[in-house]
Amino acid sequence: MAVRVRLKIWRESRALETVALVNSGYEADSPQLMIPISLAKSLGVWPPPPDSREEIFETAGGPSRV
Repeated sequence: MAVRVRLKIWRESRALETVALVNSGYEADSPQLMIPISLAKSLGVWPPPPDSREEIFETAGGPSRV
């Protein structure tokens, strides 16, 4: 069963509300929030800054670049 929660995401003076899927079986060493590009643009974090990095994560559907 899918569990969804409403989130309010703050970045500087911007805040957006969205719905997130939780308890998906994804595990990480630190808190992470994967968001669609349209939401990232709204928060002003897309395109990524020049000092950002890209990593490859193994997923159930195969490797994914993040």
